[in-house]
Amino acid sequence: MCLIALDIGTSGVRAVLYDLSGGKMTDISFEYHSDFPAPGYVEQDPETWKEAAIYCLQGVGGYVKAHGIRPEAIAVTSQRSSLIPADKKGRPLRSAIMWQDKRTIPQCSQLSSEYTLKSLYLKTGLRINPYFVLPKILWLRENQREIYNSAFKFLGVQDYVIHCLTGEYKTDCSQACRTMLMNIETFRWDQELLNIAGISENMLPELLPPGSIAGFLIGEVAEKVQLPSGLPVIMSGGDQQNAAVALGVIKPGLAEANTGTGSFVISAVGKPVFDQDSRVLCQASAIPGQWIMEAGIFNSGSIYRWFKEQFYPELKNEKHPYEIMDREAGEVQTGSNGVIMIPHFEGSAAPYWNPIAKGLFFNLSLGLKRAALTRSILEGIAIEIHDNISLIENLTGAIETVSVAGGMVRSDLFCSIQASVYNKKVARYQNTEASSLGAAITAAARLGIYRGIEEAYYRMLQDGPYIFYPVNEDAIKYSEIIKRKNILYGSLNSQEIYKYFV
Repeated sequence: MCLIALDIGTSGVRAVLYDLSGGKMTDISFEYHSDFPAPGYVEQDPETWKEAAIYCLQGVGGYVKAHGIRPEAIAVTSQRSSLIPADKKGRPLRSAIMWQDKRTIPQCSQLSSEYTLKSLYLKTGLRINPYFVLPKILWLRENQREIYNSAFKFLGVQDYVIHCLTGEYKTDCSQACRTMLMNIETFRWDQELLNIAGISENMLPELLPPGSIAGFLIGEVAEKVQLPSGLPVIMSGGDQQNAAVALGVIKPGLAEANTGTGSFVISAVGKPVFDQDSRVLCQASAIPGQWIMEAGIFNSGSIYRWFKEQFYPELKNEKHPYEIMDREAGEVQTGSNGVIMIPHFEGSAAPYWNPIAKGLFFNLSLGLKRAALTRSILEGIAIEIHDNISLIENLTGAIETVSVAGGMVRSDLFCSIQASVYNKKVARYQNTEASSLGAAITAAARLGIYRGIEEAYYRMLQDGPYIFYPVNEDAIKYSEIIKRKNILYGSLNSQEIYKYFV
């Protein structure tokens, strides 16, 4: 018996075939890029997700056919908060407006003035920000009215892929909680919020608990990918919520930091919890009927990727370019020779929630080499994550160990930096692609293979984590650098300098 986890990320799709002990049997991936048609705009052609999903499932389908295996289900997890308006046949009416897109700043200002940040935060668990879907719908209504009027459904990325695989229009609470259209207390579409968007509930997918079976693989797709027609397709939910499950954040008092294109810090809570200043989000967990606290950072791994492409052109054809970058950065002393990197390349989410903030390398001099900038990226990302861990600790209590996942934590250097920056133990598991494993765990529980998420987690976790410990001398240095970084950001923000560069 085995399960297919289909993980639709911001930078690529990955299909992983897991056995029921959590072992990876095979995995297929497909990389892509978003489009940036104008300053602050981030879009992607939804067809790329369909094509990438088919490509990856074909690879897994070929493997299971060759080995005489029958999978139990496809568990789908995906990035969150993007918007796809679709017609009656499920065809996208335009490119998807991505979660990092900043065009909706005026709509967010309008929402804040009419409904207040606090009232919408307490209803949705979300802060008013271009990140989320409601402002994107308002932008469509005001700027592309024909598309808005023609839309039969407003879909997210997971919803679109689910429709491509099953023909169904369904979503789950861990995705819906990122739209600003769902009530975080009741896990239902909220009529007041729908009225603000000017849409009816039937223009959204049917809302179900995470882990629900959305439908069954349609014959046309099954034939293409060499998988059985009628195979159950499960909505495992948001990628970050699934990563939290795979990292053991399944009950209060535990936390994780997942660093891929962006970074996300998540802690489990037993009931909705709200930050007085609305900086930390309250979200639906991938575990039905439960909640998480979440603090997100827009840009982290995407900055390292950008730096590689712009400043390491000789690594273009290298098989493991980031390992070479890490080795170079590892030769630089703690503190990156004084360079501080602020990772607000596409604005800031938590803790500052400043959509017009900009990225920065500060304290450059002619004696610097690129390795200092490379290390400053790793340190700058870790420092931004640290600030969010501190916010969550203030709400949920002390955190002793931070479990980490995502593509960037393959780097021993980055994990070591994290441990000293947080001044906490950092636990890295062998499978750093936690979202796909979490999706498989969720699916195994839903299918009754195991008696619930907790048993599935312990049965499918193959290895104990490798622990990185903070280095006391480095932790002291980083505590001073964190203070300097906060002074630097505060000085820039207090002078309102960002508004001149929008």
